Amino acid sequence: MLLAIDVGNTNIAAGLFRGARLVARGRVPTRGSLQALFRSLKARPRDVDGVILSSVVPRATASLKQALKRLRLKPLILGENIQAPIKNRYRIPSQVGQDRLVNGVAAFHLYGGPAIVVDFGTAVTIDMVSARCEYRGGLIVPGVGIALEALVSRAALLPRIALTPPSEFLGRDTRQSMRSGLFHGYGALCDGIVAGLKKIAPGAKVIATGGHCRLIAPYCRSVQIVNPDLTLHGLCLTYQQKTNPIGV
Repeated sequence: MLLAIDVGNTNIAAGLFRGARLVARGRVPTRGSLQALFRSLKARPRDVDGVILSSVVPRATASLKQALKRLRLKPLILGENIQAPIKNRYRIPSQVGQDRLVNGVAAFHLYGGPAIVVDFGTAVTIDMVSARCEYRGGLIVPGVGIALEALVSRAALLPRIALTPPSEFLGRDTRQSMRSGLFHGYGALCDGIVAGLKKIAPGAKVIATGGHCRLIAPYCRSVQIVNPDLTLHGLCLTYQQKTNPIGV
């Protein structure tokens, strides 16, 4: 089976694929060990015959490479020994996070283009893929978790709250006001940016992914598809394109 690993700033997400089918998924904090990742997948290293890895955390990449080497598993690493099969139209191509590129690959191959991918992670990235499978660019804003942390740490009278949906639109106590502001605020932010991008790419499908996508997407009227595993599917498609180009 193929082990696809996506290293983010907060968590490492992983999936096991049998062919194109995702058969197991796991998640650990970014500082977690490879052993913990296998435990979260309920899998053993001997189950794996291929590894592909995308990372935005260089230190974690190095640590995982060493751990995989000890298991005699040699990973394909996005941006190092494998490239995402998408035309990168960024002004400085090397500045694009590999997760954003493989999100584009998955969006195009699973849903067609043009497409807009909204990734609700540590940062929120909103990216555009053309009808010809080109990564056109995107926008980056602080994620909802960062916004909440900044709000609590900089406003002395605001309490620390769990990131749970509001019970009403008009908050009538401090906690509900904060929750409503975060959820409806990020929903409005998403819808406003998507409206601007659709002036460039009319008819683009809008796909939400990332660790907070199931929480925030219901507050985004523009989101048509929610796929929290989009990045993992993009990694799988990238691996297949490398090992079996005809199959993608």
